[in-house]
Amino acid sequence: MLKHNLLIAIKSLARVKSYALTIIMTLGVTLGVMVAMYNLNYQIIAAPLPYPDQDRLFLVQGQLLADGEVKRENYLPFLGAVEAYKDRHPGIETFALHNISIDVEQSLPNSPTFNTGAITPEYMQIIDAPLALGRQFTKEEGLDSNQPVAIISYDVWQTHFGGSSEVLYRSVTFKGVSFIIVGVTAEHFAEPVLATPTWRTDVWFPYDYRDTPDPLWTFSSNQVHLVGKLAKDANIKRTQLALNNWVMARYPAAVADDPAVANTEVKWRFTTYKSRIIGDAGNTSVMMLAGSVVLLLIALSNIGNLVLSRAVEQQRAFAIQAALGAQPHHLFKLVLVELSLLFAAALIVATGIVSLILGLLKAGYAGPLARLDELSLNLNTVLFAIVLTLVLNFALAWVVSKQLNYNAIIGALQSSGKGSGVQVSKHTRQVLVSMQVFFCISLLVLCVSIFKQSWAQLTAPTQINTKNTSQIALNVGTLLTDMSSEQRATLVLEATERLNQHSDIVRAGVGSYPPISYWLEQFSTYHSQLQPGIDKPVVSHKRVWGTRAYFETFGLRLTQGRHFTDAEARDRAPVVIINEFMAEMIKASGQEPIGAKLYGRNSSVPITVVGIVSNLNLPNQLPISRTYRPRVITGYPIVVVETKPNVQLSRQSINDLLAQVHSQIRVYDLQTTEQILSSHLKSQRVASIFTIVLSMVAVILAGIGIYGVFSYAIALRRYELGIRMSIGATPEAIFKLVLTENMQPFLIAAAAATSALLIGYFSAASAPIMQMMDVWSWLIPVALIASLVVGITLLSAWSIIRQPAQYALKGT
Repeated sequence: MLKHNLLIAIKSLARVKSYALTIIMTLGVTLGVMVAMYNLNYQIIAAPLPYPDQDRLFLVQGQLLADGEVKRENYLPFLGAVEAYKDRHPGIETFALHNISIDVEQSLPNSPTFNTGAITPEYMQIIDAPLALGRQFTKEEGLDSNQPVAIISYDVWQTHFGGSSEVLYRSVTFKGVSFIIVGVTAEHFAEPVLATPTWRTDVWFPYDYRDTPDPLWTFSSNQVHLVGKLAKDANIKRTQLALNNWVMARYPAAVADDPAVANTEVKWRFTTYKSRIIGDAGNTSVMMLAGSVVLLLIALSNIGNLVLSRAVEQQRAFAIQAALGAQPHHLFKLVLVELSLLFAAALIVATGIVSLILGLLKAGYAGPLARLDELSLNLNTVLFAIVLTLVLNFALAWVVSKQLNYNAIIGALQSSGKGSGVQVSKHTRQVLVSMQVFFCISLLVLCVSIFKQSWAQLTAPTQINTKNTSQIALNVGTLLTDMSSEQRATLVLEATERLNQHSDIVRAGVGSYPPISYWLEQFSTYHSQLQPGIDKPVVSHKRVWGTRAYFETFGLRLTQGRHFTDAEARDRAPVVIINEFMAEMIKASGQEPIGAKLYGRNSSVPITVVGIVSNLNLPNQLPISRTYRPRVITGYPIVVVETKPNVQLSRQSINDLLAQVHSQIRVYDLQTTEQILSSHLKSQRVASIFTIVLSMVAVILAGIGIYGVFSYAIALRRYELGIRMSIGATPEAIFKLVLTENMQPFLIAAAAATSALLIGYFSAASAPIMQMMDVWSWLIPVALIASLVVGITLLSAWSIIRQPAQYALKGT
């Protein structure tokens, strides 16, 4: 029987290829998108981390507090982390230290830049890091051992060592130190992302070779991480409290002599690996999943209309089956088998769409989401796709069979009247249109809200100089320890001057990390006072050091006062330029900004304000006070250069020029300001593209479905409308009549969508997506879909109203 039904279904579908292809592609694409989003959400939210005892792994994060207020987030005193690592603590099985940096390798061709990680042996042990070759670091290579060994990533092994099995005991060189390679991580190793989402370590060293200053209780850096593993059955809250007691027993005395942090306190908290790795990615992925679900619902409404129309066309075939003894359940099986063939083909298409989307996600086209490297078309995803397809298949077959009136089908065998027989009821047609309009408007409101905010950020003027400018990050190699700061300053200034003399460079200046740079993580917030004294109000601000040429090339625009002199930069003069945001704060305190004095926290040494520059409008950064100080940075200098138009600097040419100054000075990052800005705006760009594509697909699918319903309704009313025209109704009157009826499901759906959105807004007004909405977010989708309904009504009625009445009455 099944074989017979299959043959009937195949022959039947072969006669309606466009119908079959439409359903297969519509369902295949939308189902594929939803399954891919399910895979993404499962991986981010539900899938266990690829580490043993994942619930016991944690990252220590801290806060700096003064007078009960949080003055700085992510504050982890460096020496405190080191001493915590060395000590034993109740409830903690082990601690590990982790320090990230970027460095230039000095022995490989072209001096490649690598992301480096300085770690203690426990770091890889607690996550049981898999290796392709070699071993992990041993206890003998731990803290204070000074053993120059290294573990390289699988990508470095393949790219720079050709995947040679003899890579072990070869070496890589950084800052004049040769590190013997003792291990290679496995290709499937998923590094725990403790820094920025895009961070991937290329080379790991023992912690003694960290790229940060000697540990102090008063120094904190976002490059330093303290991670650990809880003891079995340990209570995380009690363990966290015990560690905080340990910190506060040491911190006050350790910082008592430093006025900048005296009378402050530190609080540490545990963040699980999963919480840290996922971050806010779960919110983004859930929104993407919700969009894909709505898209699938619109497609199903469309497909439902096609299938119902198809069932009406098959009424005589069904009637013959019924006359031969087929019962309602037999007709259900006939519908189910035909739909099963279509859904099976759609599932194949969906599998290809899933693979394509997962590839795009892993390539970073959706921005820096968590755990993208772990995405794959796994068994869980395949089973979900199969089960979802089966559920939709049976549900749609059941709905269609319920719409088929068995007695009417039998009666249709004797019926030959025009427009008679089994039809899709008016109520069903209106429900189909209302569903598509409801889902489409709801989705468009969300898409328009997200797009408006993303587009505003993409097009907002940043107030920095992006035209023909680049940032060159320099690595000074062994000079960091072999030379004094003054000696390095001489070389850095000479290197900057050589760049100034380059034929393609207009000007160049040197400074610290700019307000926006290749380094995606935000730097520390500093605190100053407008009056000396421990009880005086504190102003929070970001701080940048540099020369006048550095700030001018970057794009700071002076609105009052003066700029620095070169002598002030060399001498680190106690002067400062502030932004307009901070100038307003100084004015509010009753002082004139120019000539005002700033003091470091609890310091009596004044720093004089000599200039005011425009505020910056940088992506992902809130408005904040900024200070700009004169200084020649010698540790990790950034040279900002302006080139002649249409000039592209090469890393090799800059390295050749720098080698004339000193062989240790090399480029470890070179990007144009536009490239850097683009990397910071990637999430907004992805959101804009995603919402545009999602909106277009939703409108197209809804348009196709609505057209199908309206065209079917017009076909049923052809003779009625023809009679109306024959007794004097004008084409305009016929159009208005049809439009009035077609607007009813639109208005019902628009009202329902508006009510749902209002309920969502008032019940979750603080949610980010709700805060993006305004009246335009609602008005644009409603106006768009209303225009769509009007246009489709005109298109579906055009074949009748454009011709004389006799054509409608003849059915031609």
